[in-house]
Amino acid sequence: MPGSFLSCAACLRRTLQTASLETPALRPVLLPLRPAGRTRSYGTSSSPAAAPTKPVDAPQSLRTDPEDATVAQKKDRARLQRAVNKHLEHIEDPWKIAQHVEQTLAKDRFDEALLLTQQASKDRQVVVAWNHLISYLLGKQQLKKAVKLYNDMKKRGQLPNVQTFTVLFRGCARSQHPKLAVAEAVKHYNMLMADKRLQPNSIHLNAVLNVCARAGDLDSMFLIADTVNDSTRAPTAYTYTTILNALRHHAIGEIKDLPQEQQAANIQRAIDRSKALWTEVMDKWRQGRLVIDEELVCAMGRVLLMSPNREDKRQVLDLLQQTMSIPNLTKALSATEDPFQDQDMRNIANSGSSKPVSASKAVYAVPGRNTLALVLTTLASSKLTTVGIKYWNLMVRHYGVVPDSDNWLRMFGMLKVAKASAHAAAILNIMPDEYLGPKPYRIAMETCVRDNINPKAIQNATTVLDSMMARLQPVPDIHTLRLFLRVALVSHFHLRAQAQNGDDSAAKRQYGMQITTALARLWEPYKKVHYHYFKAQPRAAAATPGTVAKEGSLYNDKREVIALARLMFSAFNKVINEQMLPDKDLRELRPVGAKINREIQAFYSNREQLEPKLASSKKDVPFVEDDDADDVAKYGFRPAGDFVWDTTKPAQSERRTTSFRG
Repeated sequence: MPGSFLSCAACLRRTLQTASLETPALRPVLLPLRPAGRTRSYGTSSSPAAAPTKPVDAPQSLRTDPEDATVAQKKDRARLQRAVNKHLEHIEDPWKIAQHVEQTLAKDRFDEALLLTQQASKDRQVVVAWNHLISYLLGKQQLKKAVKLYNDMKKRGQLPNVQTFTVLFRGCARSQHPKLAVAEAVKHYNMLMADKRLQPNSIHLNAVLNVCARAGDLDSMFLIADTVNDSTRAPTAYTYTTILNALRHHAIGEIKDLPQEQQAANIQRAIDRSKALWTEVMDKWRQGRLVIDEELVCAMGRVLLMSPNREDKRQVLDLLQQTMSIPNLTKALSATEDPFQDQDMRNIANSGSSKPVSASKAVYAVPGRNTLALVLTTLASSKLTTVGIKYWNLMVRHYGVVPDSDNWLRMFGMLKVAKASAHAAAILNIMPDEYLGPKPYRIAMETCVRDNINPKAIQNATTVLDSMMARLQPVPDIHTLRLFLRVALVSHFHLRAQAQNGDDSAAKRQYGMQITTALARLWEPYKKVHYHYFKAQPRAAAATPGTVAKEGSLYNDKREVIALARLMFSAFNKVINEQMLPDKDLRELRPVGAKINREIQAFYSNREQLEPKLASSKKDVPFVEDDDADDVAKYGFRPAGDFVWDTTKPAQSERRTTSFRG
């Protein structure tokens, strides 16, 4: 009887399902009842009027059902399986399989590549394909998943090769989790050392050292360095470069919050350890057991530059002479030692061929841009700037080094230390167009500010300004314009000397003419930047509305323009208040000063609305003082290098103190 009941119920269910498919009026009612496992109700009316409205939305909810999601995953898995099987029918060579996996990963289809590799691993060795998968995960910063995949690879009978460990170690070096990367790299390196089938080589050694160096773990780094030998894991130039850079970065990083005496002691300890290591490098180099390169030499040179002692810094030049055959131009050279006559070094940077060391198996390292940067930094920090131009000509014109943007900026920095404003202004004209930007002009103008004792400093600053207006488009740099006016304000050493000799009125007049001439030269650049940031840029922003960050950037640019206007108006008032020039000479500048003043007042009229926190500040710091404070924080010194002359004070009683008037 139960069997008969179940049979009848099944028949009735099939009848109702058939009727629901044939009768359109029943479809909305019976659609929600299709999935198996749900309770069916047959007491609902079959008429369209009696059909409820809710079940019409049921298919949308059914598509998010966990059971349907599982079904979708199974379908995707089946589709991937069919695609993988089809590929494996036509690909049997492990190398071609690895190539196909690499192409699939390039399209970010990791699941397909993984399934294909797993299927192929059943009857063949496809270690290279597994290496591609591990490298892909490491590139996505998924270190734990990469290690898990490596373990899964071994469980499937795939034997890792030396390239597998190289991929793993290099991926650890790029990891954003340095402590975890060091732990994994050291663990797998020790496993590789204990493996009788594989032999770790210098590539593995260097890769793990790089992981430890990036993490700043010197203890682990030196433990790994102790595993070197003279055969398979012989240290290379990269090995010593990694260790030297790690010592330097660790010494710099750990002294930030220490007392000055402890900082000096830590730096000296790092220098001593580096020198001991360098002795080993030189012994192997002279024996022909090690080939040094530019990176290694420059790494040691930058360690020496950490020393606060200038004499230690000057050892860098001797180091370059020892390892690169670059003569030390700070020492006297005989006529036969002219470096420009050494034909073996001509265009050596372009050819890349090393010059052999006489009576030795070693060869010199080839100098390049890194070496040029090191030389310029050494000359600037050790106050040997008089030979800077000669070193530049030797390395650029004779050795064939093509300077990059960093080399040009370091050259300008060295000239700023040397206060060589004429050289800075002249070099701007030969600087390649692709390296032009605001920064070279700022440094060149700062050089003129520091060279304020030179009577031709204003002339050099004018050359820098003309070059910027001609080459820097579409608008000049505002900070450079402010520095140009600063040159006119602080270049008065010869005028004060003239005033002390009794010609006070003439010196005062020349100082006024100097300032007003600078203001006249700034008028056109000022109009250009004011139009750009107050009219052209707001129109472009209104046409294409941007983010709040862009609006804030535009407002900061406007503040810079007004800061220039305030400095110009302040200089104009200085000439008037101190009566440097008669009124007839100021007649043409008065309308200009009035226009600048109106623009300043218009900008600050609603400043409280644009900067609501400004009203709560205790005091408004004058612009010139704020400018100097920023310069001190940025450069470590005040670029002005001299005070602004107050001509109302008698020349005899003038004291050399800083004044921010004007």
